[in-house]
Amino acid sequence: MKTKMKQIKEKTTKGNFLLSVLIAVVAIVFATCSSDVVLNDIAESQTDTPKAIGFTSFSEKITRADTDLEYYHNTFVVYGTKQSTVDNIIQYVFGGKATALGNQDGVTCTHDAASTTVTGYWKYDNPRYWDKQAEYDFIAYAPGNAPLRYYYNAADAQVGDVNNEFVTTTGGYTLAGTNLQATATTAEKVKGFTGAGVDLDLMISAAKQQSGSNNADVALVFKHILSKLNVTFVKAAVLDGATVTVTSVEITGLKEKGSYKESDYVNDAFTKTSGWTAEAVTPSTYKLAYSGSQVLNASAGSALYFIESLVMPQTIVDDQVTLKAKYTIQTGGYSENYTYQLDLHDVEALRKYFDGYNYTLKFTIQPDVIKFDATVTVWDDQAASNQTIN
Repeated sequence: MKTKMKQIKEKTTKGNFLLSVLIAVVAIVFATCSSDVVLNDIAESQTDTPKAIGFTSFSEKITRADTDLEYYHNTFVVYGTKQSTVDNIIQYVFGGKATALGNQDGVTCTHDAASTTVTGYWKYDNPRYWDKQAEYDFIAYAPGNAPLRYYYNAADAQVGDVNNEFVTTTGGYTLAGTNLQATATTAEKVKGFTGAGVDLDLMISAAKQQSGSNNADVALVFKHILSKLNVTFVKAAVLDGATVTVTSVEITGLKEKGSYKESDYVNDAFTKTSGWTAEAVTPSTYKLAYSGSQVLNASAGSALYFIESLVMPQTIVDDQVTLKAKYTIQTGGYSENYTYQLDLHDVEALRKYFDGYNYTLKFTIQPDVIKFDATVTVWDDQAASNQTIN
């Protein structure tokens, strides 16, 4: 049962009570820091036909105007419980029943823009129908293949109870080093951290209470729980007469593995504590890397992104994480190779990677031109040798 009891309104029925249920729309809004929740109001109507609980989604504004979750992920996993306002009985509408404390599997919703099923564009098996004499709680994570589960703190606990939390599955999560910028672009690509074989943009929502008698949309607010790191390069005006080509960017030394426990997460005005416990893999081949041959734009043009990768939240120390970049500068018929190295601990803003934060490191290549200044040393006078000609 909940630590703090839900307020249940007692109702008296006279004669035949006409049940009216409407489709509820889940507005999913996930943001680096915060974002506005969008609600689509649906007017209540009286009908004898029960309506399935359906989902539509919005996503957090990161770097572009797109707010639909399906732009980033086409699956999410939802959990839901309801408590009757008639007899207080709890039922598990979405996901496994908490017969004891522990993790439970949820129900996967898959986006289908062409769907004509009663569950709407976000399809799930076995439609659930709204109970207007019940109080609901929903929570979810995305994408569907995320190594996450919802943990109930006790038998018969409801979604959103104190001490319930999202946790990683056994073994935690290990990043592979996916770089969305395999081909450098002038803007963040944002999406692509989903599906098999790539790092996943892990997201969890806050719990949302919703009365079954309230036909307003159900709004689930999602947030990122990993960090993200971007690295850009641009050349200065001094090089506008030269061709600058970046051939390699590598970041090594970051910890790639971690276990997540939502209850460890604190983010307030006084404290920032990650929900992740990061660890290094030994031996490790983990790195964030770009390799290719990309010519930089003129100084008046846009910077190019060479690294756009997810990062395990962690705090780094001196001499732990190294960035190494290789580039060439060509002027006329002369070309010269350069290698630049940076200890990321030297950049104060990059010493800590926190859950849900997007970090960008911007490089400007601005070398000093080799110039010459020639002077001539004065003659050293030798004492004159006097000779007499007879």
